[in-house]
Formats: sequence, structure tokens, C-alpha cells
Amino acid sequence: MSAKQLYLLSLFASILIAIAYGPIEQPQSYHNFADNREFLSIPNTLDVMSNIVIVFPGIMGLLLVKERSQKSLLSEDEISIHITLFSGMILTFAGSVWFHLDPNDSTLFWDRLGMSVVIGSCISLLIHDMWDRNIVAKIHIPILVLSILSVVSWTIFDDLRFYFIIKHHPFVLLPILMYFGQSIYDNVSGYIKGLSMFVLATIFEFTDLRIFELTGFISGHTMKHIFAGIGLWFLMVMIRDRELRTYEEE
Repeated sequence: MSAKQLYLLSLFASILIAIAYGPIEQPQSYHNFADNREFLSIPNTLDVMSNIVIVFPGIMGLLLVKERSQKSLLSEDEISIHITLFSGMILTFAGSVWFHLDPNDSTLFWDRLGMSVVIGSCISLLIHDMWDRNIVAKIHIPILVLSILSVVSWTIFDDLRFYFIIKHHPFVLLPILMYFGQSIYDNVSGYIKGLSMFVLATIFEFTDLRIFELTGFISGHTMKHIFAGIGLWFLMVMIRDRELRTYEEE
């Protein structure tokens, strides 16, 4: 079975599972975070301030893109993907800060909107680096649109299924491409490290109260932000340090 066949099969299976499972509403209990302490008149201070870890790789990444584009070290497709990826990190920072200052469905939309840009850009980046860089010019914008629509559809239909399919897409795509694909770059460690950090971030998200009870000073959701930011940092560092593979390496 080829990478394309396995990918399409996994995507089709995800859609079937989502249809069979039925609508997934946003539980309002999600907004009741464990650590609601307030310092310096900032509501939910640590959940707000921990987002600083997410914005750093975004800023550093945009500076990197500017430098390399001026030196003509990136293709137009890479410039487009990198700009949306790192801009998405900054949007996620802003959206998450806005959400945690006043947690509700309306502010959560802006949090997820930024994340959808990052996720869509990661999907395009994976396809460019490890599958087919020639097709990315045609599919990058459609992928971003689909990612954004997954968040919009949640607000319209109060159904998270489309969003969850998009959100977990890189978790399915990366292992397939790691096994079947061939990276055009000499370093893919950032993908593996980043994915590992996102898995840990998800675990912390679901153990928000438990972590807060165990530590007494930091919650699982704050840890989620920190580990997600570390994952994005690994991704930025990989993009910064990697080089195109030579013919001999292939």
C-alpha cells in the first residue's frame, strides 16, 4: 500500500468514525479551569501569561523567513507556508490570551482560529517536505481554508467533529510520511519532538485539575501551553537549522 492510499484510507476512516459517533457539542465545563487565581488584576493569570511561550517561536520564525527570503534561500511556496505557520503562532497567542481572560465559547473561537492556521500550515509543510513539494502551491490555501472552516462550522452547528478531524490530522499524516516518504531536508527531528510535545500537552489538558492538586501552584492547562510552545519551538529550530539533502545523501 502506498503512502497516498494509506493516507486516504485513514482519512476516510476518520470521517466514517466521526459520522458514526454523532455530533460533539462543546461542553461548557471546559471553561472551568483549575487555576483561576488572579495576580496584578489579570484574571486566570498563569493560563494567560503562559501563552508567552507560544509567541516566541512565531516571532523568531517570521524574522527567520524575512532574512532567508531576502537572501533567496526559500522557494515561494516555502515562504507562503512559513509565513502562515509563524503568523498562526502569534494569532494563537493573541487568541488564547483573549480566551483565558474571559473563558467562553465566543472567545474560544479566536483561540481555535489561530490554532487552525498553525495546523493547516503544518499539514502543508509536511506535504511539501516529505511528499510532493510541487503540489503544495495548489493546495496550501485550500488546506488553510478547510482548517479555518472547521472552526467556523463548530460555531455555526455546535459540532466539533470537523474541527477534531483537522486538529488531529498531523498526528496521522506524520507517521505515514515518516515511514513511506523521503524528506527533501536532512533534519526531520523537529517533527518528532514537536509531535511528542503536543501529545504531552494534550495529556496535561485533560489532567488540568489533577496536576493543580498535585503541585499546588501550576495547573495542567498552564503546562499544556508550555509544552505546546516547546513543541512549536522545536519546529522553528528544525526549520532554521536544516539543509536540503544532497544527491549523495539520497
